[in-house]
Amino acid sequence: MDLQLAGKRALVTGSSSGIGVGIAQMLAAEGCAVVIHGRNRERTESTLRDLKVAGMAIGDLSTDEGAAAVHEQARAALGGPIEILVNNAGGTDGDSTTRPPLKITVEEWLSAYQGNALAAVRLALAAAPDMISAAWGRIINISSAVAVQPNNLGSDYTGAKAALNNFTVSLAGSLQGSGVTVNTVSPGIIMTSGLLAFGRHNYANPDMTATEVADRMVADKIFDYPPSGRLGTPEDIALIVSTLASPRSGFVTGANYRVDGGQVRTV
Repeated sequence: MDLQLAGKRALVTGSSSGIGVGIAQMLAAEGCAVVIHGRNRERTESTLRDLKVAGMAIGDLSTDEGAAAVHEQARAALGGPIEILVNNAGGTDGDSTTRPPLKITVEEWLSAYQGNALAAVRLALAAAPDMISAAWGRIINISSAVAVQPNNLGSDYTGAKAALNNFTVSLAGSLQGSGVTVNTVSPGIIMTSGLLAFGRHNYANPDMTATEVADRMVADKIFDYPPSGRLGTPEDIALIVSTLASPRSGFVTGANYRVDGGQVRTV
């Protein structure tokens, strides 16, 4: 199926590695002009060399100034307004995901909200006016399965992602009839290069395959396989993002697409 994405202009944040790279690759393959983004210039430049995309933007989205700079860099590299905004940047800078709520500091809570929820808000504020003026646009927020099924650890991160889900629904409703849709994609556990590197380091075996790392982590009860029987890949996420970015998906807005292999068990 032709997703009708040829010539569309897209910014994918947090795309110097992991899920973001997969999203950027697939959008570019569908004909989009894509700008990738990262905080680390060297790593982002390395990714840029491997991808056929329009350019890159560097900046810290946890600050107003950083987000404004990224928006302007992306707009310049694309030669026009952003039509598709994929808010993928997020995560945590420390090890709070291994600690219960009462062991997470207020500063870590604030940092998680800045990087996961408010980063998306900042870029939506910057990019949405152009989309509204053009009567067409796509905002896709990358959340997490744990936003709706949190565990006892990392509640700063899970809470921030839950806020992002809430923002998606509110923004979608407020843009009724504008031609701009807003949706969430919530990955489960994804086998990224980062997770593979962590597993190889953790098990002191640089030759482990992705399957071996995943099987070992399941055996050690670090996580469980979802009903699908495997971990997700960046391409699994990119497929849904590309579909939501398509002009063909104009009737879909305010939704949360769980791409988790059945990890979330609620209806």
